Amino acid sequence: MEQTIGFIGVGNMGGALARAAARAVDPGRIVVSNRSPEKAEVLSQALSCRVATATEVAESCDLVFLGVKPQMMAGLLADLQPALERRKTPVTLVSMAAGVSMAQIRAMAGGDYPVIRIMPNTPVAVGQGVVLYDQT
Repeated sequence: MEQTIGFIGVGNMGGALARAAARAVDPGRIVVSNRSPEKAEVLSQALSCRVATATEVAESCDLVFLGVKPQMMAGLLADLQPALERRKTPVTLVSMAAGVSMAQIRAMAGGDYPVIRIMPNTPVAVGQGVVLYDQT
């Protein structure tokens, strides 16, 4: 079974990464979520991918990109903890939040989840960017 890729927060950077992913994999494997659902809906129509709530992304996607501002990360992950705990399959969390360590992400998520920290630049949206990463 092919992995599903979820994006929680599809602003400038999250949206750019979702667009890049949609060019690399079947868009049917991509799920987007945003605090303003209209933004997720517009991106979903452009990419032919699915829209879901953040909780649904956390429950169902194998790779979850956390595209929220650093100051919003703790609240988001606290809200997602029950969904992450209900999972029957592993999840990898991918954060682009500056200044939030992998250990902090795991602690905020309430589990020993694999975490990847990335530092992308916006040209990734057109296939011309660079993404630096570190993982646990």
